[in-house]
Amino acid sequence: MRKFELKDNRKKIEEDDVAQSPLGNIPSCDCLTAPTHNVTDLINHLESIRAECPALRHLFLPDEIWNEYKTWHQKPDGVAAHRSMLLLALDRGHLARLTGPIHRYLIENGGPHPGLRRQYVKSLREKWMFYEDPLERHQKSRIFAGLVVELQFAEWLETLGWTIVGLEAFREGADIEARTVSGVDTAFEVKAVGTEDQDFKMILRSLADEPAVTSVSPYVAMNYLLFRVYEAAKQLGRIDGPRIAVAVIDDTTWWRFEWPLENQWIDWVNPSFFDWDVEWEAFLKGQKGRHPDLRSELGSVLRGVDEVWIVRRSSGYEYHLEYRIRTRNT
Repeated sequence: MRKFELKDNRKKIEEDDVAQSPLGNIPSCDCLTAPTHNVTDLINHLESIRAECPALRHLFLPDEIWNEYKTWHQKPDGVAAHRSMLLLALDRGHLARLTGPIHRYLIENGGPHPGLRRQYVKSLREKWMFYEDPLERHQKSRIFAGLVVELQFAEWLETLGWTIVGLEAFREGADIEARTVSGVDTAFEVKAVGTEDQDFKMILRSLADEPAVTSVSPYVAMNYLLFRVYEAAKQLGRIDGPRIAVAVIDDTTWWRFEWPLENQWIDWVNPSFFDWDVEWEAFLKGQKGRHPDLRSELGSVLRGVDEVWIVRRSSGYEYHLEYRIRTRNT
């Protein structure tokens, strides 16, 4: 089994390696400095910020959904304790970590960039909480969170010295294309790994004062991580040049993966799934329509990318490159 290459996140990027982004500086906006102390009415506070913020007013919370969004949050969710990611970020002082990448990449001259894809704009609206079923809300929120992760990851890449030269928001292809001063473009496909359905069901039982203890297999967790990396690598297979598959694991679920990753449970050059879990086998059967050759091509697909990055997203939307893995024998 191959030894992982552990990235030292404290290492500073040398000035000569830093490429300047062509996107320029982010214009001043109240969302980037929004105070949260002594705020008792968050939804109205958000409304006042939204009035002058194109990232909120045109993309995250446009007029078409704002009234329904505001009404929903004036009555607390007593079943799943769901709450808007934007509102929660405002409450915790992290709103700029959500709106900053929008301003940086998707806003031009005070409005949405004219090159944005229409479907992407629709997907970026935070309306997942409108679904009646709590589990469906959770699933839709994961999709929305995935878009946020892609944009945050792009912004984080720039702090490491990359220049963003392409985003899925504007064209079909990899989630992100980035370049260093050496002039080599690299394609990144980013998959977010958050709270899975089984964990969420356990949370619901706990909130309802029902027995919530269940046994969750770490093997299934690693299977799922491997599957998500496979998905990213598969999508990158259509792209020429250097390619990196990225899994971003949220702190709320990092504990599931920490020990298996440290102890190198997966041979990333010749990967295979752990096969003795009934629920996992059912999951794989459900993937046959999308990935009919999943088992047989798993290794070759992963070896088709240059690296796999395992990134942890901690509190306050901070990103840390924990593992940088080569999937080839070279």
